Amino acid sequence: MNEKRYLLNVKLLRQMLIAADDLMHFAVAAVLMVCAAIILVRTIPNLFHGETAALLHVLNDVLLALIVMELMWPIVRFLKRKPFSLNPFLYIGIISSTRRILLIEAEHSMLSSLSGKIFKWEETWPALAELGANVGIILVLAVALKLVSTREDDNAS
Repeated sequence: MNEKRYLLNVKLLRQMLIAADDLMHFAVAAVLMVCAAIILVRTIPNLFHGETAALLHVLNDVLLALIVMELMWPIVRFLKRKPFSLNPFLYIGIISSTRRILLIEAEHSMLSSLSGKIFKWEETWPALAELGANVGIILVLAVALKLVSTREDDNAS
């Protein structure tokens, strides 16, 4: 009799913990949605300025909102009780690196067009090194994404 009661208590506690875990995941998802919405709302004024710097901020903010929204996919998968997937994190890495490449190139182009001078190698190589590193990261993450996707497709079959 006591063993049955113990098992019922354990089952009830387990269900309560799972429900609390689901609630926390919903709360995190809601916070991510609010963050993405705030990012997009705050970027709207820059959209109508038409200046290059303002448009760069728009591009940066839109990509940041996209990154925040990609963070929701693991939560959605968890709530659907699907297995963990690396894909959203690989997408986030690719988007982040692409975002950085676009910003570096845009900032460098703006600086050279505003100053009207050609930069020396000493001034340019740090930006080129960072661009190269981000391109390398994108290539590695793209290969990893292909490998993971192929493996998940094989496991689904």
